[in-house]
Amino acid sequence: MLYRPRAISLWQDIISKILPTGDHSTMLLPQPQFPFDDQTWIISDTHFFHENIGRYCDRPDGWQQMIIENWNRLIQPEEIVFHVGDLALGKREKIEDLASLLNGKLYLMRGNHDRRSTGFYKRLGITLVPDPHRMGHPSGWTLIFSHRPLVPLEPGVLNLHGHIHNSVAPELGARHVNLCVEVREYRPWRLGDMLAPNLAPSG
Repeated sequence: MLYRPRAISLWQDIISKILPTGDHSTMLLPQPQFPFDDQTWIISDTHFFHENIGRYCDRPDGWQQMIIENWNRLIQPEEIVFHVGDLALGKREKIEDLASLLNGKLYLMRGNHDRRSTGFYKRLGITLVPDPHRMGHPSGWTLIFSHRPLVPLEPGVLNLHGHIHNSVAPELGARHVNLCVEVREYRPWRLGDMLAPNLAPSG
């Protein structure tokens, strides 16, 4: 069914009166469930096969092999890996070869450079995660994963994001957690370890 613009506007007005401020696009639909917990490995913005990213972000020589070696040194084949966007660029054959090299069961939130079809990632055994993805945490915080950082944030929310690499973003605050490899030693991290500096009581 197609809705006229006026009908959509009226519906958004109703929603704004009964829900708190913020992005409600994912609140109105059932949220998919994924097997993420504090032991899940997290990484973002690897940009494999992106020729210019090393220069743009001042990555060290051999950064691509460094990420792969760190990935496979830390992650066992049966473990869950959540990549928060911009996995790889380039030809499909290269991405296919990469997927076969990396340990773990890979979940991907597509970033602005992850432009292959849903079927392509599915054939590689990669599970796609909607952007944003919201989940509760035992600490009492609500975690919202997104490729790009979200502003503003509701009270009690931590936003785990990528996209900004190692650039300075003054509009982001203490409740934004940058997952990009440039600021994370070019390696994946356990979610619990990533969150530890931020897990004061929410509120």
